[in-house]
Amino acid sequence: MEETQVTSTASDGGAAEVSIDPSWWAPAVVDENGISRGNECPEVLSLDLARLRAEAQVDAGEDSLRTRVLDVLAKAASPMLVPDNWTEPYAPAIQIGNRRSFVPEDFNESELELLARLVPLIEEPALRARAADIAWSYGNRRNMDLLSAAVDAYRSVPLERDAWLEAGRDGWRRALELSLRRGKAGRQIVKEMTTELAEFLLAKDSSAGFMLTQISDLLREARSVDPAGARDLADRFVSLAAAVAGNHQLRRAYERHACTWFSRAGETDLANECIERVAQVYIDEADERLAQDRGALVAGMFIEKAIATIRGLPRKYRSARGLDGQLQKLRDRLADMRELSLEEMMLIQSDPIDITAYVEDARKVVSGKERLEALVSLAGIVPLIDATKEIADERERMQGSVSHLFGSSTFSTDARKVATRAGLGVGEPSDEAVFTEVVRAFRWRIDLCVKALIYPALEVLMLEHRFDTGFLTDICYESPAVPPGHAGLWARGLWHGLSRDFPSAISMLVPQVEQLVRVHLKAHGIFTLFVDENGVETEKGLNTLLEVPESLQLLGPDLTLELRALLCEQLGPNLRNDLAHGLLNDPQSWSAAAVYAWWLCLRLVVLPYYRMLLKAQAEAGSAGETTDAERSS
Repeated sequence: MEETQVTSTASDGGAAEVSIDPSWWAPAVVDENGISRGNECPEVLSLDLARLRAEAQVDAGEDSLRTRVLDVLAKAASPMLVPDNWTEPYAPAIQIGNRRSFVPEDFNESELELLARLVPLIEEPALRARAADIAWSYGNRRNMDLLSAAVDAYRSVPLERDAWLEAGRDGWRRALELSLRRGKAGRQIVKEMTTELAEFLLAKDSSAGFMLTQISDLLREARSVDPAGARDLADRFVSLAAAVAGNHQLRRAYERHACTWFSRAGETDLANECIERVAQVYIDEADERLAQDRGALVAGMFIEKAIATIRGLPRKYRSARGLDGQLQKLRDRLADMRELSLEEMMLIQSDPIDITAYVEDARKVVSGKERLEALVSLAGIVPLIDATKEIADERERMQGSVSHLFGSSTFSTDARKVATRAGLGVGEPSDEAVFTEVVRAFRWRIDLCVKALIYPALEVLMLEHRFDTGFLTDICYESPAVPPGHAGLWARGLWHGLSRDFPSAISMLVPQVEQLVRVHLKAHGIFTLFVDENGVETEKGLNTLLEVPESLQLLGPDLTLELRALLCEQLGPNLRNDLAHGLLNDPQSWSAAAVYAWWLCLRLVVLPYYRMLLKAQAEAGSAGETTDAERSS
C-alpha cells in the first residue's frame, strides 16, 4: 500500500508537528496474506483497530497522536450501521440492560474533527465511508466534501456477492439515503446509482440469489425507475423465477418482485399472475415434502400459505381464473393434512411426579369436618396463581432459553390450528409473548392441582357428606359474588359438580361467570356494551370484559389471569369459547380443566360467603344468636 501523509498539529497545541501515518492502521485492514480487507464491514475491523490502539498506548502513550487516531477509528468502526434510520443511523454493537457499547453521539468535537482529517488518508472503501459518514452526520454538516466522500466510498464497494453481503448492501442503501436527502444536488447521483443497480440486475443470472431481490428493494425505494424500466425489471424477474424451479423460496421471492414491478408498470393482470404462481410454488413445495415423507405438519403450512395467497387476489381475477374452486380443494386438503399431522405427533413425557403426599394431605384437609367447613376447605385447597410472580418467572426463563427463538403452532383435538407464535428473536421478550407462555404453562398447573389436591379432597367430601340443592341455594343467595336472580343457577351448577357431573356443571357455571364479571363491572359504573352505528346495544363477551383495565383493578391480577387462561385463551382450555360455539367434546367435558373450572366457581361463591358469615358471627357472638347457615349445616 502506498503511504500517504498529512500534517496535523499535536494535541498539546504546541509548535511541534506530527504526521499521521496510514501505516498505523494498516495491519487492521489486511489479512495474514497481505490482501486488503477493504470491503469488510467496519464492525469486523473494529476489534483489530482496538488492539492496535492498545499497543499504541503502550508504545507511544495515551496522549500521542497515533493513539488518538487509532482510538477514533476503532470507535467509529464499532457501531452497527442502520441505513433505514435517518435520525439515528448507528446503533451500539452490544447493549445489555442500561449498558451499551460506543455510538457516534459519544464523540466530542475534537474527535470528530480528527476523524474528518483521516478521511483522505483511508483507502479502504468501507472504513473510509464509515469515517466520512460519521464525521459529516455528527460533525460539520456544512462540509459537503465529507458527504461526497461518504457517498463515493459507499458506492465503490463492488457489486459482488461476498462484498455485497459484507458491506455493500447497507452501504449502497445508506448512499442512496444520503443522496436522496441532499435534494437537487443528489438527484444525479441517485440516477447514476439506480442505473448501475438496474443494469447489474438485468445482466445477472439466478446465481446471485437474494442479492437481486435486495437490489430490487433499493430500486423500488429510490423511486427513480420509469414505467418502461419497471416492465424490463418485471420481465427479468419472471425469467429468473422460471430458472430456479428447484429453489422454492427464491422462486417465490423473484415472482413477488416481478409482481411489484408489473404493478409499477401498470400491468395489473400480469402482477396478479405472479401472485398466482407464488401460490402454486407453495403447493409444489407441499407436494415435494409429502413425496419425500418429510411430515404433513410443515406441508400443511405451505398449503395454508397457498390459501392465504390466493385469497389475497381480487375476487374478479379469482373468478375469471377458476381459483375459487381450487381454494375449496385446498381447504379440504388442509383439513386432511392437519389430521395426519396429529397422527404423526409424538407424545413427549417427563419422569413421573410422586404426588402421594399431596393427595394424603388434601384428604386430611376436608376429613372429619362439618359440612360447611369441609366445603370451605375444599374451596380454599388451592391458592390462586400469583400472576405477578408467574409473569416475572416466565420472562426470566424465556431470557435464558433458546426455545423462544423458534415459532410454534397449537392445534385443537379436531385438528384446527387455534394459535400460532412466531419466533421472537433475540432481546427482551414482549409482554404478549410472556403472557402466551404463562397461559401455556397454566394447563400443567391445572392438571397437577386437580389430580393432587382438588379431586382427592372432593372424593372424601362426598363420602362424608351429602349436599342438596337447598343448602347450596341458601349459600348462593347470601354470597356477595352471585348476582341477584342467578342463585338457583349457581346452586344447580355447584351441585352437579359435587355429584361429579362436570359436563353439566361447567355448561351451567361458565356462562354465569361471564355474567358475574359483567354485573360487578356495571356496579362500579363501567360501560359493558357495544353500541353499533344504529344505536343497537350488545353486551360484550367475557374475552372483552377481562381485557378492560377496570377488570384488573376489580378482580385483581391473580383472578383475572385465572379466568383468561382457563376460559378465554386459545392456548389454554378455552372453555368459554368452546362451550359457546358447541366445540366442547366429551373428553374436554370430563377433563381436569372442567373440574378446575367447577372448583374455581365453588371458590368464587363459598369463600366470600364464609368470610361474611364469620364476620356476622363475630358481631352476633355476644348476643348468642345462631345463623340460618349454622342450623342448616
